[in-house]
Amino acid sequence: MAAMNAGDRAENLVTTRGLCRHFGGIRAVDGVDFALPEGELRALIGPNGAGKTTFVSLLCGRVPPSSGEITFAGADVTALPAHERIRRGMAYTFQITSVFANLTVRENVALAVQRRLGRGGGALEAETDGALARVGLLERADQLARDLAYGHQRLLEIAMGLGQKPRLLILDEPTQGLSEGEVADFIALIRAVSRVMTVLLIEHNMDVVMALAERITVLDAGRILAEGSPEEIRANREVQAAYLGG
Repeated sequence: MAAMNAGDRAENLVTTRGLCRHFGGIRAVDGVDFALPEGELRALIGPNGAGKTTFVSLLCGRVPPSSGEITFAGADVTALPAHERIRRGMAYTFQITSVFANLTVRENVALAVQRRLGRGGGALEAETDGALARVGLLERADQLARDLAYGHQRLLEIAMGLGQKPRLLILDEPTQGLSEGEVADFIALIRAVSRVMTVLLIEHNMDVVMALAERITVLDAGRILAEGSPEEIRANREVQAAYLGG
């Protein structure tokens, strides 16, 4: 995949209009209009219960909307199932690890790569090992996934996402459980990944958010409270009151 330049960022890869998801009387996502340009590294932040995970679950098709519209790469995908959105170029790593515990690290990533290449894909082994090397897990390729430390399971999820070579990579709390050194490696990894794909990052670690994000969207009570550069969000008094504790 070729590196993106400024011209690639002119069009939105993802948009939502009036997106809502209600659970009984709870409005987890409440009329969200959102736009993510191709090639951008966007962070999605907000207090617990703000609707962040529900929102990205709507984007990737794990949860159906109560109302509203989702567009991906210029097409309406609101009614498409999750596997079809994956086929079109979305990858989503979960807040709770979703690896296959009884398979090896390599087998987990190979399944993700094979989903894209098909059964006849001759580059399966090379692409699998390439994704593992990128996240620093190649030396652990023959371990069972269940034997990995939690932080390494999160990295395995990212490798599985990278193996799909998506246009959009959604990362839900990816640094949870990582050591300080692993967080530094993660920042370097995502900087490199963002040169060739669009990244939407849900993250509570504000040092990570401020180090990586080009723009930040702040959700609060299911609605967008603010959007802007890291500097603009840090200085926003509403955001400080709702989330940053200023």
